[in-house]
Amino acid sequence: MTQRATPPQDRLEIFDVLDRIEALTSSATKLPLTRRAVINPRDIQELVERLRRLVPLEITEAQQIIHYRDSFVLQAQTDAKRVRSTADAEAIKKISDTQVMYDARKAAEQIEEDARRRAEQAVIDAETQAQARVEGADAYAMDVLRRLEEELGTLLGTARRGLESLSEGRELREDDDGRR
Repeated sequence: MTQRATPPQDRLEIFDVLDRIEALTSSATKLPLTRRAVINPRDIQELVERLRRLVPLEITEAQQIIHYRDSFVLQAQTDAKRVRSTADAEAIKKISDTQVMYDARKAAEQIEEDARRRAEQAVIDAETQAQARVEGADAYAMDVLRRLEEELGTLLGTARRGLESLSEGRELREDDDGRR
């Protein structure tokens, strides 16, 4: 299964949400004499919920693949039990003939083995697909979070420089006041 890229409009919406987070943090009410600011949690929660809705479809698809794999395995096991039961019942009916009983048991075992192999292969295929989707989603999430971290780092650096500038200005005023 090929991996689908996140649609451009979703990427644009993600950047829009990041821009809004940046605007929210830069316009937040600063607490005097601290490096902290007040941000309305509801605003952040709304943006986080929006980001969650924009999470790549690959994550949801990976969960669906895992569910499909589990259903497929359960169905294969059920089919194998049904086939085994049918084969056992037929074998009991033909118990008078040893060769027929032997053949029926072998056929049931072969059918069960074939079903088990198909189920195992289906599980391996589903896990491989799910892993690829999860890795793709993880890489995308890491990329978004790294960019967010960079943006927040830039904002934090700007805030620190502003605080240092204000602090230096206060020290200069206090020095001027002390010399007078």
